[in-house]
Amino acid sequence: MIETKIAGHLRIRSCPACHYLEQQLAERFAEIQGLLSRSEEAQIGYAAEGGFCPLHTWQLAQFSSPRGISRGHAAIMRRLSDRLIRMGDTRASGECLSVSLKEPDGCRVCRFLADEGARYITAFCVFLERDEHLESYGRSHGLCLRHLRQALARPMEEARKTRIIRLAADRFREIGESMLRYDQKLGELQRGLLSRDEKDAYRRGLVMLSGERTVFSPFMKAN
Repeated sequence: MIETKIAGHLRIRSCPACHYLEQQLAERFAEIQGLLSRSEEAQIGYAAEGGFCPLHTWQLAQFSSPRGISRGHAAIMRRLSDRLIRMGDTRASGECLSVSLKEPDGCRVCRFLADEGARYITAFCVFLERDEHLESYGRSHGLCLRHLRQALARPMEEARKTRIIRLAADRFREIGESMLRYDQKLGELQRGLLSRDEKDAYRRGLVMLSGERTVFSPFMKAN
């Protein structure tokens, strides 16, 4: 991960790690859907692996048309139909077999996000080893809680970890104060006096608490 790319991510009004993952996820979904819409081999492989977890199935659909979805998912629908027929036969014979959803360990996109996230945080921590980069981070909007926890779990000088924690505390306080000013100004009919930080404080707060919603699945294991 080159320093200039990470430095650019610090200018985003969001978690830099989430921003990177959003970019990577969009590229991956476009690639996967392109293959599913034109390659029978990809369609069969997708069916064999059981598709993706529910969230990433819907996210994949956003990169396709109804025709593309139909092309890519007909094989998995047939495969699941055959499995349900076998399940019905099994139950009719007195045996028990349950219907299961795709779990995170088996979802290719969940694994992709976990691996890419780990690589990015490792590179990010190396980036923060330089004092000037740590100062740049202090002027950014900071890592969300999940990515902050991952960064603090990496080998790093304790003094530097303490600095990162304090920067996070300052950012959370700033966002909370901006939220209060936003509410106060709306109550006093002073919408025209709202600053940029006050206008988007609600969204920045949600990102800091939970990360960007596009890159975190409720089906992913915490790490």
